[in-house]
Amino acid sequence: MSSDLRYSAARTSKITKRLFNTSPVKKIQKDLKNRLPSQTKYSQNLGKAKIKQDEKLVASDYNVQLDYQLSRDENLMVAVDTIALNFWCESNGLSNKYFSKEDKRLKSMESLVFSLKGLSMKAKAEVMTFRTQKFPKGMITTNQLYSIYENQGNTFVDRNLEIYIRNGKLRKFIITNSSPVISRTVQKFQLGKVSYGHENMEVIISADNYKSLIQHQIKILESQVNENLEDKNLLFKLNSLKKFNVFVINNPTSLFVDLTQLTYEELSSLISFGFVTLTSNHLNEIESHQFSISYPACGVFLKLINAGRVWLVKTLTKASYKESLEEQLFNKWEGININGDSKMNNFRAPFYGYDLNWVLADGLGAGLIEVFNTPVGRAWRLTGKV
Repeated sequence: MSSDLRYSAARTSKITKRLFNTSPVKKIQKDLKNRLPSQTKYSQNLGKAKIKQDEKLVASDYNVQLDYQLSRDENLMVAVDTIALNFWCESNGLSNKYFSKEDKRLKSMESLVFSLKGLSMKAKAEVMTFRTQKFPKGMITTNQLYSIYENQGNTFVDRNLEIYIRNGKLRKFIITNSSPVISRTVQKFQLGKVSYGHENMEVIISADNYKSLIQHQIKILESQVNENLEDKNLLFKLNSLKKFNVFVINNPTSLFVDLTQLTYEELSSLISFGFVTLTSNHLNEIESHQFSISYPACGVFLKLINAGRVWLVKTLTKASYKESLEEQLFNKWEGININGDSKMNNFRAPFYGYDLNWVLADGLGAGLIEVFNTPVGRAWRLTGKV
């Protein structure tokens, strides 16, 4: 007699079902994960630890040689070109952060901008629009010149600047009531409270550049007059500009023009082109019969300079002891994410790729900040002027 053999587990035996997520190793890893901070949190804390500065920086000395400084043997035209040619971050010859020297030598500004990584095409287009359509080329501040020749002193710059202006090489403009004064209380700086109208800004540009700009506008008006021979208003504007051009050539040091050289109607015409401006004290100008000689669109330049100055003062105000290492300033200027990559904030409004070196140079020349060496690199701190 045969019987079917059936296999079954004994009642006393136990089979343990181990699920994948309940293995001992996984359980230990899960416990550790709950106890340890996440990688993101760790990176954030690490970044804060690097930026945080609890102790005052130790100044090794104040004999600082900045990357863009020149000796007294280099003439002022070299200094002006040094700033103008290195004005924008991506083409700055003082560093190879964005592109190699070979790329900067061979490629145009437009090619360099559109080759930047980390910026959208819209942002790149905005950069180029600002630089080519709105921004005056080759303009610098006297404060920046002071920084380039800091070891020689401001008197050295003023004396040589006067020589080059008299020789018709450079042109100086004084834009009245244009430089921001950042006020503070005894307790703290009042961030965001920036008052205008207390300081004048001196700007420098190549005299040939200025003359070329006037000549270019004259040619445009001549073309318009030829097309509209009966338009007396156009003819009047053309003659006014020609008369102003003669005055500029014959008076290289003049900062103002008055009613003894041009009529009020002619001056009004020049104001419309941006070659003459009114200061905030309009009544005083009429009484003194003086108007400031200006450079068209220089207001755009001054807004950029002022925005950089305000950013610098606010940033140092927030720092411990109102001072910061230069490397940290550059990181904040660009904006660094938790992975250490640049956010490219310096290529967005209001800076559009303006190089921080010239923000620091303007602040140093104006006496807003001072620079010193530390065992871990150059550092900058606010002075008592602001």
